[in-house]
Amino acid sequence: MQTHREQDGQERGDALEIVNNDELLESFIQRFQIREHFSVCNPSFFLLHYRAGEMLTSPFTPSQYLQFIVKGDLLLYDMPNEDSTVALQTSHQGVRLIGDMELLDIDFIPFFVEAKSEVYTVAVRLDQNRKLLLTDPVFLQCVCRDLAAKLRGATDVSMHIELKDRLAAFLNRVGEGYEIHGVARFAEQLNVSERQLIRTMKTFCEAGWLRHEKAGLYRVVRCPGSEKPMEQI
Repeated sequence: MQTHREQDGQERGDALEIVNNDELLESFIQRFQIREHFSVCNPSFFLLHYRAGEMLTSPFTPSQYLQFIVKGDLLLYDMPNEDSTVALQTSHQGVRLIGDMELLDIDFIPFFVEAKSEVYTVAVRLDQNRKLLLTDPVFLQCVCRDLAAKLRGATDVSMHIELKDRLAAFLNRVGEGYEIHGVARFAEQLNVSERQLIRTMKTFCEAGWLRHEKAGLYRVVRCPGSEKPMEQI
């Protein structure tokens, strides 16, 4: 089976692996009835392959593709924390979509999606098809169902994770020098009150992890890592 890797314009550690096998691609399309998800748009499909441990998308490398998961298992989580993961067993639960939130041009994608096994996806380029996809009523029903499942899972998980742990995980992921602009918007993304977030960010400043530059602007000066003064926060 022929494959080749190419950069997709994102800051990924690995290039995307495109599988050049029309017969395999068509078999997945037929098996999962992917064309039946479209009534207006008739996009060109191609096949992508991911190894276990590779990221399909994250808040910092949003997908440029709409991807139907046709083989393999995924782990979808809202923060890089083992206690905040929601597994999607695609081989048992049918087709899942990746790239639906990117399709809608949402500013901040709150999910990380990682391949937990060898994964194959049938992909569509968003930049070439976004306009038609957003006018396709059959496809939009598919998007709504998938978004509802993701939000339901994320809500169930987030309710059991303390804000300080979610914020620490976020700082570890973005790294030193990252700037947080707009507390109100960030609080909305974390699904907490602005007052609660400001109080927690103040303790992070006292711990030396954040610096309050000016109104509404915080800078990551040191990542919490595995430090444990969190009990005092």
